[in-house]
Amino acid sequence: MRQNRLGARSTTVMMAGADGRRKYAILVTGEPLPEVMDKHGDFEKRFKRLLAEDGAEESWDAFKVFRGERCVSLGDYDGVVVTGSKFDAHGQDAWIADLMADLRACHERRQRVLGICFGHQVLARSLGGKVERAQKWSLGANKIAFDAEKVGESCGRLAGGALDDGIGVVLRIHQIHQDEVSVLPPDATAIASSPECENEAFVIGSHIFCVQGHPEFDDKMVADMLVLKRENGLDGSVVEEGFAQLKANSVDELTYSKWSRLCRAFLKSE
Repeated sequence: MRQNRLGARSTTVMMAGADGRRKYAILVTGEPLPEVMDKHGDFEKRFKRLLAEDGAEESWDAFKVFRGERCVSLGDYDGVVVTGSKFDAHGQDAWIADLMADLRACHERRQRVLGICFGHQVLARSLGGKVERAQKWSLGANKIAFDAEKVGESCGRLAGGALDDGIGVVLRIHQIHQDEVSVLPPDATAIASSPECENEAFVIGSHIFCVQGHPEFDDKMVADMLVLKRENGLDGSVVEEGFAQLKANSVDELTYSKWSRLCRAFLKSE
């Protein structure tokens, strides 16, 4: 069921699932600039491309929570995805407060939640962690290193489903963020880091997996986003460093497919 708190009229939509298919919810927390969205799609499209599988018995529903749309039957879903956003995860907006309450409820019922960038940060904040401005922008792409032992200890679904399946422990990933998780929530375990960010990925139990970067992006999309950052006033030297990092750490189709397998393994494995 879907409710929209914006305006006088609200909409209610019954969710799929009566046919026995597994159900997944995408909590959309923002959208790219129109120039990027027209060429590369919105976040709903990007995550469906990353996570959905042709022929699978599954359904995907998206809720634009940044516009006040709230899923009141979130507990009925097999898994939840929280997207990236231009908004600050430490903001005080009403929709962010609602989202945090819903994410705490997901945690209490041990529901699987995948948080990406803003999703990574807002989950950390919701569950007792801390989000702060980083010392500088992280733009383009970088390499993050997984601690395979910690992954195996804290979230066997990731290890058995993907990281132990030939993916390896160092992966390239796109980055566009200025905030970072500076303090993890209680019971969270950092499972990946980089020279730029100590908490590139963390897990809580076997039901929460969060990543600071963007596995759903591709090089062309990020390049277009960097151009717009420069046109909208971000310091040119910062943007050029982003382009240099993107070139040095280009995310090819093989790496994209590894991220896809990793995230699917977390959300969908028994």
